[in-house]
Amino acid sequence: MGARQEEGTQAMKTRAMLVALVLVVGTLAGCGYTTSSLHPAGIRTVAIPIFQSSEFRRGLEYELTRELVNLVELRTPYKVTSQERADSLLSGTVLNLQQTVLTEDEDDVTTEAQVTLQVVYEWKDLRTGKVIRSGRPHYAWYYATSEGQTLRSAQTTAIRKLAEAIVEDMEEEW
Repeated sequence: MGARQEEGTQAMKTRAMLVALVLVVGTLAGCGYTTSSLHPAGIRTVAIPIFQSSEFRRGLEYELTRELVNLVELRTPYKVTSQERADSLLSGTVLNLQQTVLTEDEDDVTTEAQVTLQVVYEWKDLRTGKVIRSGRPHYAWYYATSEGQTLRSAQTTAIRKLAEAIVEDMEEEW
C-alpha cells in the first residue's frame, strides 16, 4: 500500500507541474509576449531633418529634432544618418505652442500656467515611398512660477515628452 501511495503522490505532482506549465505558457501567449523585435524589419537607418515650424517662437523645431535624434539612437535599433544614406525619413512640423494661464495672484501676475505643444510627423520608408507611421500628437505641461518653474522649462518638458511619444510610435503594434 505504501508503494501505491507513493506512485499516486508522484502522479499528482507530475500532473500539477504539467498544469502549471500549461498555465504559464498560456498566460505568456495570451499576454502578447514575443521575442521578435518591436521595430519594423528591414529598416536599419533613419534620416531626421530639422522639423519645420508654423510657430513664431524659433528654436522649438531644433530642440525637438535634437531630442528625436538622441532618443532614436538610444531606444531603437536604428542608426541616424543623412537622407541620402537612409532607409527611412522621419519628418514633421511644430504646429503650435500655446500658453494658458490657470491662476493669477491678486496683482494679476500668473502663478500657474500650462504649455501645450502640438506637432505633426511622418515616418516614411524611402525605398518604397510608403508611410510607416504618422501622427499629430500634442502634450500639455503644467508649471508654477511660485515654484521657480518657467515657460522655458515647461517647453523643454513638452518637447521631451513629444519626442518620446514619436519614438514609441516607431514600434510595431502588438
